[in-house]
Amino acid sequence: MKKTYVLLIAVFIGITLLLSACVPGPRVTGSPGITLSGDMVFVSYSNFVYGLDAATGSMEWAYPDEADNQVVFYAPPLVTDEFVYVGDLANEFHKLEKESGKLVWTYPDASSYYIGQAAEANGVIYVPCNDGALYALDDQDGKFLWKFETGHYIWAQPQITEDAIFVSSMDHFVYAISKDGDELWSQELAGAVVSTPLLSEDGSTLFVGSLGAQMVALDTSNGEIIWTFDSAESVWGNAILIENALYFADSAGNIYVLDAEKGEQLWKIELGSPIVGGLTGIEGGFTLATEDGVMKAFDTEGTPLWESTPGGEIIQAPAVNEEFVIVGSINGDNLLYGFNLSGVQIWSTTPEN
Repeated sequence: MKKTYVLLIAVFIGITLLLSACVPGPRVTGSPGITLSGDMVFVSYSNFVYGLDAATGSMEWAYPDEADNQVVFYAPPLVTDEFVYVGDLANEFHKLEKESGKLVWTYPDASSYYIGQAAEANGVIYVPCNDGALYALDDQDGKFLWKFETGHYIWAQPQITEDAIFVSSMDHFVYAISKDGDELWSQELAGAVVSTPLLSEDGSTLFVGSLGAQMVALDTSNGEIIWTFDSAESVWGNAILIENALYFADSAGNIYVLDAEKGEQLWKIELGSPIVGGLTGIEGGFTLATEDGVMKAFDTEGTPLWESTPGGEIIQAPAVNEEFVIVGSINGDNLLYGFNLSGVQIWSTTPEN
């Protein structure tokens, strides 16, 4: 792995570490974890989790009330209809009220910190942890139900179907787990998996990009590889499906579009600037941010729609809903930028509490 991208990992998670050994410790800066839900934006950054108005960027609440230098947040929050769930770098996982940011419960018993986004299904919260385990917690009270251990850090959000939970690990494996926490199958890939796997609409196929410069399609029933596509560089960010086409990017700045069933390349765009966070779908196309602080949007055929330059460094995919595009930037003028779907910037802010 290139040295520059090992350093980029450290910036992304806001901690100092090497891929071969864990050396935790909060840093001064890191990339914000951002989730856009309805008319609010939820942001994990430094000592706080913020709830912001998506239309204006104004702060509605901050958690906790006062900063604790031992508690640092960078994991993207999971947001449901009523609650926000987020882990910190002090090995605690928190459930908050969505409207007020008030604490509901914490789970304090993991053996390491949280970087990845949790998932929820049927009253259970599935939490990826940097101790290499996926924790299943009762949504009502945070009670521990079970954990599934992998061989390395888990940074990606679990994906859930009616019958299984799919989780990828930095140990190069993708796992299918039963709802009781038992392994159903595992599949080794060419490299560590940082990004969240993508399920097909019918749940039969799992698309997974790896730092081994590959995108693979797996059969969710048994884990067998359906096809493999080699990219020019590592795949760090999230892929998207639009109809029967799979769109993803690599760290060399290439955008690939593949036939989702066959894995054959349909076309690609060479941007030349690293794309770390991956792609986010918008109506009629997709949007992305390059590592050098440029926002871009394209239609489904690759025709540019708009471009904006908030500046700084952007190493996460934009958050999108039916009205807004939100992106976080580090080492720039502001931390957060809000755009409409035409790419017009409507606000920017750095929350303070």
